[in-house]
Amino acid sequence: MQVRLSKQDLLKKITEEHEFDDFVVTERDGDGSSIMSSLSYVTFRAKGKTEMKLFAKTAAWIEKLRLNSPIIPCPFTIELYFYRTLWKQYEKLEDMWNVPMEHRFRKPTLYGSSVEYLNETLVIQDLIAQGYEEYERQTPADFEYMSAGIALMAQFHALSLAYSHYDPEGFKQANEYLTLDESKLVIWIGSMSTKLLANAFSSAEKHRYKLKKYFKTPKRLLQLIMDCYRRGNDKVLIHGDFKPSNIMHRRRNGKLELCVVDFQNVHDADAVADLMYFIFTATDESFRRVHYHELLDLYYEKLKASLLRLRVDPEQVYPESKYKSRLEKCAMLGLTIGVACLPVVLVDKENAPAFDKDPDATAVAVEGSALFKERFNGILNNYVEWGLL
Repeated sequence: MQVRLSKQDLLKKITEEHEFDDFVVTERDGDGSSIMSSLSYVTFRAKGKTEMKLFAKTAAWIEKLRLNSPIIPCPFTIELYFYRTLWKQYEKLEDMWNVPMEHRFRKPTLYGSSVEYLNETLVIQDLIAQGYEEYERQTPADFEYMSAGIALMAQFHALSLAYSHYDPEGFKQANEYLTLDESKLVIWIGSMSTKLLANAFSSAEKHRYKLKKYFKTPKRLLQLIMDCYRRGNDKVLIHGDFKPSNIMHRRRNGKLELCVVDFQNVHDADAVADLMYFIFTATDESFRRVHYHELLDLYYEKLKASLLRLRVDPEQVYPESKYKSRLEKCAMLGLTIGVACLPVVLVDKENAPAFDKDPDATAVAVEGSALFKERFNGILNNYVEWGLL
């Protein structure tokens, strides 16, 4: 059982474990990309010793919100489970099959954690100190970035498929722990559907009529979301928030390297949900017009390669026919993400929901920014061109 240390005591413990004298904490100003945590940089110091730079995430959910949360009391419980339990199994698989370092899933190293109620904290590697940069969440990604991101996503999904293949009972336990309560999810989404659609309708320009015709009632939005975010029964644990602001990047020896952060939403769902979410939160209309179908093909190519490195037959655990069936089933998910998720992904800093102050879980249904309106109309244009809307 983990000791319920305060954040200060946790940092003191890390100081002692790594033989430093003291530490300095620098709070990070939010840019609207993190709405569940307060963030800070921590520098550990000792005379005659190179500084150690880490990054602390502390839960920002107040008690009233936790008590009324329709999904989970605190997202940190998921991230702690990922680091302390699930990742250990994934790492064993990579080690067992000697997966080359360039093909291993990259994430920050965990240095310590605390489960003190209302102040849950994770202390992880400071990627910026390792040469990584944050992606400007309001800048559309290019093909190099998207290709590298999809390869990393495929590695992540392949690890859960391999875990299920080699240790069905262990995977079952992880799957059950990380499964969202669908009945509560329905209530939460249902409570926001009318507001989300009103925002989408007011933001739509030349295709507003088509959009209103497609989403005749809020229940249509709920159905589309639930079809792809409920339990997939495909032995896949998705990241759940795979977007540029959760993917750090750096260039080494001329090659772009990505590292994924923020595992607060890992859960059992359709693998295509991660893929569509990444594409439609990271790219714009003109990019998708040229590369959308190419990226869909690339994902399965990378998934197969990742599974083969783990000595798992792709046709046995996730055949291409199933993948194509999922794509067909989730064809409208990009539009749905545009309606339900893109407003908060592209929210202006001053309008970002603050869960350390606002007890309403529906606060994520923010009014769309000017950039959201531009990107959302781009999604509408794409869907009309593809003959889906």
